[in-house]
Amino acid sequence: MTKKMMILVCVALVVSACRTAHKRSSSVTTFGGPRPQWADGESAEYPRSTYITGVGSADDENAASERARGEIARVFSADVSVLSTDSESESNSNANGKVTHSFSNDVAQKVRTTSQKVLEGVDIAVRWKDATGRYYALAVLPKAQALLAVEEKSSEIDTEAAQYKTSLASASEPFARAKAAARLLALAKAHAGLAADSRVLGGGPLQSAFDGASMKADAAAALAALDVAVSVTGEGADAVQTAVVSGLNAAGLSAKSGAAGDKADLSASAQVSVQDQDSGDRRWKRARASATVNLSDARTGKTFSSFEVTAREDATEAGEARRRALDALAQSTAGKVTAAINDYFAQ
Repeated sequence: MTKKMMILVCVALVVSACRTAHKRSSSVTTFGGPRPQWADGESAEYPRSTYITGVGSADDENAASERARGEIARVFSADVSVLSTDSESESNSNANGKVTHSFSNDVAQKVRTTSQKVLEGVDIAVRWKDATGRYYALAVLPKAQALLAVEEKSSEIDTEAAQYKTSLASASEPFARAKAAARLLALAKAHAGLAADSRVLGGGPLQSAFDGASMKADAAAALAALDVAVSVTGEGADAVQTAVVSGLNAAGLSAKSGAAGDKADLSASAQVSVQDQDSGDRRWKRARASATVNLSDARTGKTFSSFEVTAREDATEAGEARRRALDALAQSTAGKVTAAINDYFAQ
């Protein structure tokens, strides 16, 4: 997923939270008259010292209101994008016998919860329709109210983190430690987002009941202790193997190259293929690359996630089209491996 697309996804996520919590609106629309000061982003009634405001305009009244809420969401979108994960998938996957089209993880869920909590105070304060028929809306979020939500969520995270920190310290079995570690890292990321929100709202540093740096170091060590073997075959195996290892590393796991059947706590295998295709234009060569990826738990011998990734690219030369297709395949595979591992540890 590109950075631009991720920001768009993140803004959509936060706007959705606003829409869910704010179907109410008691503001009255003013028709005509002089252009109000707030339509240009300044409001004496809702000063920036105590409010976060957003102005939206559209040919439709409801669309203007949604855009205004979206402007407030953009204030938090940078924080959300750091925590958000790619939940899109072009292919079917299988987890414990259940077919699904996407992955989600604990971090993404906490982002939704946190974002909605912070944005529950957003409301449309006033609307205006100019002489041309265009609507304007002013959305407002009281900083004090949002800060209370941030502090409340921070306290909840502290409580949950303390439980998983105890589990990490007391567990002797590698997988139990790894699951506790994955949850702790998810909580640390969620708390980092809250800390950023607190700064945006003028609240300063958040107080925390645990040492985040120490906790993350312990969690990272627990995840790295798992023995993970990676085996990839087929044309373009090297690029995809690097991608699988990268995806595992992003989930906090250390991986090594291996062969199918090697002893390990977790195993990741993939079969890669590349085919030339007709682009429909003689000037362009097309290639389609695909990989079937399996992630298995060596304790049970069961595959907990299996999915296919595909990519198609065009170029003026057949070799270049194949290279581009493999590069795109590798990038997509890395993200899906990370999501699958996070999903597995979040169960």
